[in-house]
Amino acid sequence: MSTALRWSIAFASLGVVGAVDAAPPKVIPARHKVRIERAVMIPMRDGKRLSADLIRPDSEGRFPVVMMYQPYRKDDVGRGGVGPHQYFAERGFVAVRLDARGTGTSEGVNTDEYTLQEQQDGYDAVEWLARQSWSNGNIGIWGISYSGFTALQVATHQPPHLKAIVPIYATDDRYTDDCHYDRGGNMRMYYDVGHYGGWMVAMNALPPMPELAGPRWAEMWTEHLQNNEPYLLKWMKQQTDGPYWRNGSLRPGYERIKCPTFLIAGWRDGYPNAMVRTYMNLKVPRKLLVGPWVHSLPNSSVPGPRIDWMNEAGRFFAHWLRDEDTGIMSEPPVTVYMQEYSVPDRTLDVTPGSWRNEADFPASGTSEITFYIDEGGKLASTPAAAPRRDHDEFEYVPTVGLSNGYWSGGGIPFYLPDDQRADEAYSLVYTTEPIDQEIRILGWPKVILHASSSARVATFVAKLTDVAPDDHSALIVDGALNGTRRQSLTTPSAMTPGEVYELAIPMLPTGWMLKLGHRLRLAVSSSDFPDLWPTPEPARNRVFRGGRHSSRVVLPVVPESKLPAPEFLPPPALRQIVSGSGSPPVMHVLYDQVAGTATVLGHRKGATILDEGLGTVLSDSEFRCTASSRDPGSASIIGTHKIAFQREDGLIEVTGESSIRATKTHFHILVNLTVTRNGMPFFQKQWVSTEARNLL
Repeated sequence: MSTALRWSIAFASLGVVGAVDAAPPKVIPARHKVRIERAVMIPMRDGKRLSADLIRPDSEGRFPVVMMYQPYRKDDVGRGGVGPHQYFAERGFVAVRLDARGTGTSEGVNTDEYTLQEQQDGYDAVEWLARQSWSNGNIGIWGISYSGFTALQVATHQPPHLKAIVPIYATDDRYTDDCHYDRGGNMRMYYDVGHYGGWMVAMNALPPMPELAGPRWAEMWTEHLQNNEPYLLKWMKQQTDGPYWRNGSLRPGYERIKCPTFLIAGWRDGYPNAMVRTYMNLKVPRKLLVGPWVHSLPNSSVPGPRIDWMNEAGRFFAHWLRDEDTGIMSEPPVTVYMQEYSVPDRTLDVTPGSWRNEADFPASGTSEITFYIDEGGKLASTPAAAPRRDHDEFEYVPTVGLSNGYWSGGGIPFYLPDDQRADEAYSLVYTTEPIDQEIRILGWPKVILHASSSARVATFVAKLTDVAPDDHSALIVDGALNGTRRQSLTTPSAMTPGEVYELAIPMLPTGWMLKLGHRLRLAVSSSDFPDLWPTPEPARNRVFRGGRHSSRVVLPVVPESKLPAPEFLPPPALRQIVSGSGSPPVMHVLYDQVAGTATVLGHRKGATILDEGLGTVLSDSEFRCTASSRDPGSASIIGTHKIAFQREDGLIEVTGESSIRATKTHFHILVNLTVTRNGMPFFQKQWVSTEARNLL
């Protein structure tokens, strides 16, 4: 029986039906004018106060409250993010922006992300908001990234007046599914220093806004400068899963969430694994929306399609916070975007594809198709007999990975995967015949490798790609496993050189449709630079096939949905209260053919003119990330992040410079914080640390 015929039979058994007409979107209309109260101080149980902006309907009455809670400085650096809050206030919610302890104009100190103190502060803020005269006592929390994390974390403490949450791009597991380490126990490379972790060194040292901080301005800034600490040092000490990462992680205690939850995720974001898994494990009323987005809000993400997600969140909050019949809970609970092939493009504007509704996840009718690694670089639909040569071999090249997308879009609104053929040239590649039936993949693909390494520490990276008839190779989804974490993320053990292990590569979930005439490809390598830190030992790695070593790919496939497809409102024009400028982000790759190194250079620069004549925020961020094809133990990253306040009385500039230099056995970390006033030294502090590599 031919491969094509076998697939035809498999799909006939799934009961494929025709597409169903889409349902029109329902609208929460704007009804109110809005007023803003800045730097309202909310008391905590220990006497400290956190700073909140209230974006309120300018009307009499009591309204439900929707809060965003994070350390990203609502008063200045984050001032431009007021648009969604204005949107909610116009629709009858009190929108609250709350700065975490020790940041912005909030009192106290900030020494790490997601501390128990921070979670308790969120609880106290919820209960304070419920007691105010303009509140109806029903509180929601929403947010993207950090504020999505806090929505989940505060909810685990079950404040009595917290009635619903909408986390966007958040995690249930801080070790396996965040920007520090990955699902397979690999340490991420460029992101913590090149983007978030390094950026926070500078941002947490900025002065409060004096007009908002009042008479305690100097005291607060001094306290922040002297006591705030870089998060990066703690992350580097915690190289395996354990109690540190369990704090703030929802998994496995999903039952701690008692309030209705609406999860919004992006296939190209860093958190789809956690968001879909959270949906599957919650036991409360819940919804899930997954688009093709990177780590930016669905109304502005590149790629699109871009939608008015705020209307959907507003419908959810209106249902649970003011008992309004918006119809949202009678609609299918799961909505996903099924991506389709397009020529790989880092800055693709809109991902081709279509929306579909499901009654649950996994979708009804989900089945599996298995492809087996075979001789001659083939992916076959039947297991291969034991061949005379039962393996393929490749050399570990630490600089492979440059064709991949960067984690969560690289900290910019795009940066998708490029054509994968450049990486595939240094990988083992296995490809199917052209398909004659559309294959709808929805869920977690499985990649099972029987593999060995000549090294004690080796990573196995698997990429699934959609190969077009013209041979362009577009990434569908990927995953990686550090072989020393094959049995445990808490107690890794070195690999025995030459021993064959069965390795289940932890892949991300996806929604993707393979078109007629396209081919599925599996590419296997041992690096994903600069996303993952290179392992330190040279290696010759083998992938085994046939007989008892059945290396394979298993796809979760679904029929067409029998439910009507959703429609969404187009993204609205949000109110802008600041103006900005900046040059396009830059991402360069430099090859040193003498030294045998590859270096990624990233640079972003911008300016934001604040409203109310409060000055200009200047930002300048760059990183330099290097790996060696000859000496995998030698790698480095340095990130420099500058943030400045330009006002009529001069310039305050804060520079956070962080670096990690690796040897075969250790990581050496330097963090340097410098504050200047009109170019003159004002404050300086350094942190230095060396951490042994724990089989990384």
